[in-house]
Amino acid sequence: MTKDKTEITFLWNGSPMRAKQGDSVAAALWRAGVTTFARSRKVHRPLGLSGSYPTGVLARVNGRPNVRLDQTPAEPGMVVEMQNTWPSARFDVLKLAQLLPAHLVYGGFEHGALMPKSGLAYRLAERAMANLAGVARPADIAITPSAIPGERLPVDCLVVGGGPAGIAEANRRAALGEAVALVTRGERPARFAQAAGAFVEALDPRVAHYSGMELFGVYREGALMVAAPHDNRRGAIVFEPREAVLATGRRSIPPLVKGNQLPGVMDAHSALQLAAVYNVMPGRRVAVVGTGAEADIADRLQALGANVVHRGAVDELREIKGRARVAAILAGTEIVCDALVHAGPWRIDPSLGFQASGEGLFQMQAHPLPATLSVVGAAASGDEPIPVRGHPHADTLVCPCMDVTAGELYCHIDEGETDPEVLKRLTSCGMGTCQGFPCWEHMLALLAARTGAHPDLFARPTHRPPRRSITVAQAAGLAGIVEPDR
Repeated sequence: MTKDKTEITFLWNGSPMRAKQGDSVAAALWRAGVTTFARSRKVHRPLGLSGSYPTGVLARVNGRPNVRLDQTPAEPGMVVEMQNTWPSARFDVLKLAQLLPAHLVYGGFEHGALMPKSGLAYRLAERAMANLAGVARPADIAITPSAIPGERLPVDCLVVGGGPAGIAEANRRAALGEAVALVTRGERPARFAQAAGAFVEALDPRVAHYSGMELFGVYREGALMVAAPHDNRRGAIVFEPREAVLATGRRSIPPLVKGNQLPGVMDAHSALQLAAVYNVMPGRRVAVVGTGAEADIADRLQALGANVVHRGAVDELREIKGRARVAAILAGTEIVCDALVHAGPWRIDPSLGFQASGEGLFQMQAHPLPATLSVVGAAASGDEPIPVRGHPHADTLVCPCMDVTAGELYCHIDEGETDPEVLKRLTSCGMGTCQGFPCWEHMLALLAARTGAHPDLFARPTHRPPRRSITVAQAAGLAGIVEPDR
């Protein structure tokens, strides 16, 4: 029997894993039944592909740490290893941290009452804490560090986001004779819309399309906007736009209930991408909840081959049950399922707009966008409220990357601390790879519910660049391109 030429093999924690050509590493693992890709920082909860929390898809690839598996194509012979485990991914003793009383890890191990304050004991404890948090192992020394040359590109208009609204705006500008660049995360525009079965107009060939790239920073009120490719072998680009358009759309926020971090909980974007692009179902029994779009998302998933066992309103959801992955949900009754897809509430990632308009010395606050920056499409539609019934269970994860629970926030809020910036610094909420989205959405919703105030009354913590990862080599390649402010 000959081997299928469309299949390739890579290593996952030392074991051979098959993938189809064109798979992302995350899709290949999910197809093989592997749903835990990472462990949370403090108590090593299982994390996986969610579309919401980047930490869940970070792994070590060919000796490089913190590579996103959902943005990395599977390649023959690739060596992929889970991070934040000891002594190995197959036998992770650090999972025993889940047995610790919750209050011992509030604020992080390094903020705990048992942490030595100085001397040799402090240095040894700090080293141990770094190992516990999985941050002590750098890239293999066999990887030769070198700057990757960047590029500086002046354009008439920079469009950020390749959905239908971004394509339409880029095409309109190109038809007017403008030099237009379009930056998209995906390798092709309108991934979500196409996966959902919607018609999308073709991108005008006059538009310069920069795919597989994340715009991570807005500087000088939008005069400089910097993007980094997901492929860390390519250099970053400094765009110098006369005008810029944010067409970044909205993302679904995970339900603010216990179990929302479990592998198998994913947003509609990720679920449809798995099913439509990779022909991988989110689970064998799929539940879909949302704020109005759940019926359409469920119908589309079903048409793609998924077994949808429940569709309902997200505010009816009470709990997501499971240990290593989703096992059931409570929504009126207990519904057995191994995947929960959420389609709302839909929120805008505010980081780029905040970076363009934020002002202040100690705590920046957002102001109206500069005249050269505009917002179109779903990103201009506003945010949907996050449903919070009473006070969520203390074990509800508000920030899975940093293991910040509702209970930890309650401790500070009930003592009178209601400044989101201070809460962020006390707990590290939103200080992981998500850079505050969606974690701060949950923190503000929880704060409002606990105090009886409206979420809009609280100032957001500061969104600073980079909003997503850029390697040191990519950053070094910009040294001769961007002149510092004086």
